[in-house]
Amino acid sequence: MSNPNKAKGSAAERAVADYLNVRGLEAERVPAGSNLDRGDIWVPDKSFPAVQVKNHARLDLSGWVDDVAIQAKNAGRETGIVIHKRRGKGNPASWYVTCTLDTLITIIEGNKR
Repeated sequence: MSNPNKAKGSAAERAVADYLNVRGLEAERVPAGSNLDRGDIWVPDKSFPAVQVKNHARLDLSGWVDDVAIQAKNAGRETGIVIHKRRGKGNPASWYVTCTLDTLITIIEGNKR
């Protein structure tokens, strides 16, 4: 029996990975079941943050940001971001990205190096 929520999540992860690849990043989905969770999307560029993808009707921004911080540490990344699907928007270019202000500044500073 398939789980519709798992299918929604997997579809969202594929959509984000595909979008990042179209934008010139080498992105791939991280297989579920890893004993050390590094996030949902892997980009080999070490300056890129760990990525968690969410497709939920109910938001849990603080929980998600806390989770991606752990995943970033597991992945050896300085930061992590949460990409969450925007209702009624199928294109990931229109989805939301959530992180702390410190994470945003770290990403901006890293791009200046």
